[in-house]
Amino acid sequence: MKKWLALALFLGLVALAAPLPQVYDRLEETLGQVRLDNPTQALSALDRAQSLLRQEEGGLPPVLRDAVLLHLQDARQAVLKKSAVDLEARLLLVRHLLGKALYDGFFQAPAAEKPQYLSRLIQATGLPQTQAQGVENLSPKEARLRLETAYLQLITESLNQALSATSRPQAYLALAQAYARFLVVQDSPQSTLRAQGFIQVLSKVSEGQGFRPLTEDLLQKVGVWRKQLQTLNPVSPTPPPASPPSAQSPLSSPVGKPSTTPPASSPPSPPPPSPGPVPLAANLPQELREETSLLRLDPQAAVRVGETLQRLAIPSLINWLDLLDEVRSSLAQAQLYTEAGQYNQARAQLNYAHSRFRLKIYPVVGAYAPELAERTDRLFLAMQNAVGLRTVDFAILLGEIQEIEERLLGSSLGPWHALQVQLQLFLLGIPRAILFLLASVLAFFPLYLGWITFSGRNVYWTLLGLSFLFLVLPIVGEGLSYMGSILAEYGGLPALGLLANLSIAQGLVPYLAWGISAFLVVAFAGAGLRGIASQFGLLKERGKEATAAMEPQQPTALTSETIVEWDEEF
Repeated sequence: MKKWLALALFLGLVALAAPLPQVYDRLEETLGQVRLDNPTQALSALDRAQSLLRQEEGGLPPVLRDAVLLHLQDARQAVLKKSAVDLEARLLLVRHLLGKALYDGFFQAPAAEKPQYLSRLIQATGLPQTQAQGVENLSPKEARLRLETAYLQLITESLNQALSATSRPQAYLALAQAYARFLVVQDSPQSTLRAQGFIQVLSKVSEGQGFRPLTEDLLQKVGVWRKQLQTLNPVSPTPPPASPPSAQSPLSSPVGKPSTTPPASSPPSPPPPSPGPVPLAANLPQELREETSLLRLDPQAAVRVGETLQRLAIPSLINWLDLLDEVRSSLAQAQLYTEAGQYNQARAQLNYAHSRFRLKIYPVVGAYAPELAERTDRLFLAMQNAVGLRTVDFAILLGEIQEIEERLLGSSLGPWHALQVQLQLFLLGIPRAILFLLASVLAFFPLYLGWITFSGRNVYWTLLGLSFLFLVLPIVGEGLSYMGSILAEYGGLPALGLLANLSIAQGLVPYLAWGISAFLVVAFAGAGLRGIASQFGLLKERGKEATAAMEPQQPTALTSETIVEWDEEF
């Protein structure tokens, strides 16, 4: 009975992960809505695509999934900058990375499922139908040679289009297309190309420098690759020529970020195994062995750090710390944008920092502090989905990045920082906004009671009432700031986002205003209470009313009645 229950549980867990063709269909449907004529819809579609990728963790290999997430984030920046060329290039890379997963899945799928993979592969990468016809009926070796030959033909056409381009945007798109097509077959044993070569030529064209020599060099290497395939498969089909891409807007940013790692890269989460064999500690480069041996970590953890760095193609620990500084710099920029009220730019920097963290930082931290890596990732996700971000939120996240470095060096920021992170995860976003909104609404009730109680002819009670007003004024301002943030982000009223500057956690001006209000509370409360104390005769030095009250009473002959004088002012 237990065996049957275990089998049912296993099948249920497998069913939760959608097959790769279904994941591709959902992503393609979402990416079809990414257009510059409707930026709001495009950004929403890109967010849905990222959420879908994070939910369907079993659909894509971790390395490809995080590379797709990174390019989706870069596509968001292209939408914000309204760069049609850059957006088209990013979507090309996204679709071909999905095509890479379909390409690998095609050779591993059962015979009955191969047509599903092949049809999506044709759709994702623009593979000619004539080249893919009947491939599912071939042996794995023959099918791989045929598809690889077809993709090399497409890469050659894209590189030739780049050489004959009459403008930089056309060359940019053609090279991006060649790079994307290379990603599909990059792990071929006969490959004579490396991703870094495409990255360099893309950087050249985006900077306005001469890119044709590097492009011709890539073209020659593709020719060598094709000749090697011809020795294995003498009959190679020749597909019809593809139409050149069109460009509509000037170039804005290079596609050639090292966002798509080679197949030897490790996944961002420590548990899943990497595609290639895990290197032994003895096989680590000398520099990595020396650096990891100096870390104040458990020896096994230090070895895991070195192995992860090697799988990520990071030559030394110093280079990885530079990548950590890149994430820290992006978060610092997001904090400055938040302080200046430029919330779209702040969120763009936050999303970029998270994508770099997932791709290059998360795997290494998971090797020596997996709970810290998971906590930092959850904090990133919470801030990306939170409403009403404040500068103090970025300060806590920057502290978490510093904690990563401290743990690597055998130190820590202490329990106070950990407590702040847990509170941030618990209250960030809507819970915190509701807390301050509720406090600001409830603050009007004691103000009303104070007004009807203290608003008489006695000036001292009026001063005491004013002190209560300035006491709750920061709470009211905090509530207004979160109300403005909610209406700006969810209500379609971006102008109300300026109310966020009323928050004490936002910048120096509201902080100083809170200090001034606290000073006024002390001043008005002190003046009012002193006057009331004088009227009650509780001070040694009093005003005229107190002096008169302290004068000795003249003896009177009236013994059968008591005279009570009522102070009408009181």
